[in-house]
Amino acid sequence: MHIETVWVRNFRRLKDTRIDLASDISIFVGANNSGKTSAAHALQLFTSASKDRFTLHDFSSECWDVINAFGEGADGVELPTISLDIWFCVTPADLHRVVDLLPSLDWQGSRVGIRVELAAADAGLLRSSFQEARASARHAQLQPAGEGVAQGYVEPAIAQDGYNPRPRDPCDFIADTVGDRLRRDFELRYYILDSAGFDTEFKQLDGYVPLRLVPDKGRSGRDVLGSLVKVDCLHAQRHLSDSNAGSRSEDLSRCLSRFYERNLEKRGEDYDAQRALYQSESLLNDHLERVFGPTLERLADLGYPGVNNPRLLIKTALNPATILSSHEGARVHYALGALGAAEVTATLPDRYNGLGFKNLIYMVIELLDVHGRWLDIEENRPPLHLIFIEEPEAHLHAQLQQVFIRKVLDILAVPEEDSPYCTSQLVVSTHSPHVLYERGFKPIRYFRRVADAGIQQSQVLSMAAFYEAAVDPNCSGLMKPDTHLGENARQIEVSDDQTTPYLFR
Repeated sequence: MHIETVWVRNFRRLKDTRIDLASDISIFVGANNSGKTSAAHALQLFTSASKDRFTLHDFSSECWDVINAFGEGADGVELPTISLDIWFCVTPADLHRVVDLLPSLDWQGSRVGIRVELAAADAGLLRSSFQEARASARHAQLQPAGEGVAQGYVEPAIAQDGYNPRPRDPCDFIADTVGDRLRRDFELRYYILDSAGFDTEFKQLDGYVPLRLVPDKGRSGRDVLGSLVKVDCLHAQRHLSDSNAGSRSEDLSRCLSRFYERNLEKRGEDYDAQRALYQSESLLNDHLERVFGPTLERLADLGYPGVNNPRLLIKTALNPATILSSHEGARVHYALGALGAAEVTATLPDRYNGLGFKNLIYMVIELLDVHGRWLDIEENRPPLHLIFIEEPEAHLHAQLQQVFIRKVLDILAVPEEDSPYCTSQLVVSTHSPHVLYERGFKPIRYFRRVADAGIQQSQVLSMAAFYEAAVDPNCSGLMKPDTHLGENARQIEVSDDQTTPYLFR
């Protein structure tokens, strides 16, 4: 099983955007602020049912005027929603997992879909609540601050010079964090999608109405989607700045400590280590007794503990779990000298290592961590694990970039006994041509910014479409324009070495 296509509507720059994903690895490229991170956030928010994390600014900017028009009572205007369609490609072995998404008993094929929609629970009630709140604010009676005003005189707040009380418009009303409108008045809805109601481009046909997943008729939509896919993200902001002399060491040490803590249940009892800690604890207790002895004796001169009070005893406690799970208990160091030397004679703190290797180590550890936690789910483990990695090339030399993207799927390999039932799917966003040279042309999904009448949005072009559209084998490697890429798509040569640089101009 893998995700074949997602379709995002009204989410930030992704106004109405289709994104195709490869079964193993997809590569997002495009200019800054083109929607690559937004695509990852949309999948993460909707699959985790994180309704509370949405804000008004997650609605596409074009929706704001529509929201205001709806709140003002304009005729024929509906309150916008944010939605995400997820299309899964399934095999016969997966049918028992997706039975809740089968649109009918006559369903055939390998494609099932689910729509998650953020919408107002009661749009009419939301509009009336806004109008009441605005009327109440505008007609609130305020005592003027000026002198010489007749005693007892008050005037409406709206009459104050230049003052327009909140909520000023429906967007202001929904964005009110104090009233918490998005959390209280919006909900996530889930729908079953029938491929017969969509064309070959995954566009919904006129007249088709998806079937809503209602919790009282079985599992909830949240449970169904959560049982199919788990989404994790390695964001680009990895806090690897050298501005603080100790920050980088602390960050990686904390990362390793977190990894150790989450995997404690896999580690058996190490009695030799416990014996060493016990001996160290005894020596430290003797040391503490010698150091604090004079202080406690002076305290005794003042009458404590006396006869009935317990006496003070200062002891240390060395816990093998907390020593490594605390970033203060164990630190990362780098050994100097020849590789394989019998004895490590000199080490350097982590902050003295380069940012590139630090970033590489961090990504590998985080990948192993999220991958291990997914595999550790014993009951109802989702068969699909989708991982987003933002800009893995940061601080990495060209060869390291290529090695990482070449080996990353090996890091996420599923054990052989689980491979028929579990799949890891990877999405990498990058600005590096070296990553593209290594993986080739087909995985590229190009995010192109489109400014239509001042509206900021993006469309996503699947470079694999060039290969799929190949027609005449005698065309010397040239391809005809593909309808999915638009009318302006020109013939290009499919050689990776020649086409890749054009994406970075």
